[in-house]
Amino acid sequence: MFIAPLLIWYNSSIGWIDGAPGPKFRLNDPETREKEFAWCEENGVKGVKIDFFSGDTNRNLNYMAELLECAARHKLLVNFHGATIPRGFQRTYPNLMSVEGVYGAEWYNNVPTFTDEAASHNATLPFTRNVIGSMDYTPCAFTDSQHPHITTDAHELALTVLYESGIQHLADRPESFLGQPEAIRRFLSELPAAWDDTMLLGGYPGEYVVMARQKGDRWYIAGINGQDCGMDVRLDLSRLPDAKYQATVITDSDDGWSITSPSECPESMHLMPRGGFIIMLETV
Repeated sequence: MFIAPLLIWYNSSIGWIDGAPGPKFRLNDPETREKEFAWCEENGVKGVKIDFFSGDTNRNLNYMAELLECAARHKLLVNFHGATIPRGFQRTYPNLMSVEGVYGAEWYNNVPTFTDEAASHNATLPFTRNVIGSMDYTPCAFTDSQHPHITTDAHELALTVLYESGIQHLADRPESFLGQPEAIRRFLSELPAAWDDTMLLGGYPGEYVVMARQKGDRWYIAGINGQDCGMDVRLDLSRLPDAKYQATVITDSDDGWSITSPSECPESMHLMPRGGFIIMLETV
């Protein structure tokens, strides 16, 4: 039986403390931090997600370095959520997988801003925040939370390829993912966490973006529409290796998913308003 690696969430206890969830004050003191991370290692925990920092002051950045140093001693991956943008820590501490530093999917839950701006915002991030480094946006929410989605399911799925993060924390409820068609569940279960190559195939900030990412003998081509009207995008795949590919195309239809296996990769794709697509190309 496969058991997924376990990561534990912690409050950094340096930012939002009063009224915030815990556990609190377990990482601030070097001795208690050492004890806590040793417990994680002994119990098979593979990583920690540490939240609620209060900006990029010297105090915060020094604290982050201390956390990474201690986590490395205990073979723990680290994801800094509620934190500033990446500052190059990965060069010294490769156990740092990702950093939030972005207006991410949790804001479907917090305020209604994403109800109107999500698609355009999502189509901007590949050109801005994600260029700096790994981005813990927590993508792919199919169901509504406090505020309704305006993006399609295929748009949400495409974010898992468009956004680079050393570890992708998907944002929806388990029953939402389990209730998807088999092809979608298989796609998510096989989704790589790291890529061998990346190509920007087209786009303009806020309007649309199409990217291709390679892992082994498979290419993932993903695109989203950031606009309120449908659009057609031409796919220039001339930069991909010259090979024979088996294609799987996942996109939107009027009544849900459209999942097809054409004999050749499409030369263009139609995107619904705020829609998206993924094409998987596997060498044969």
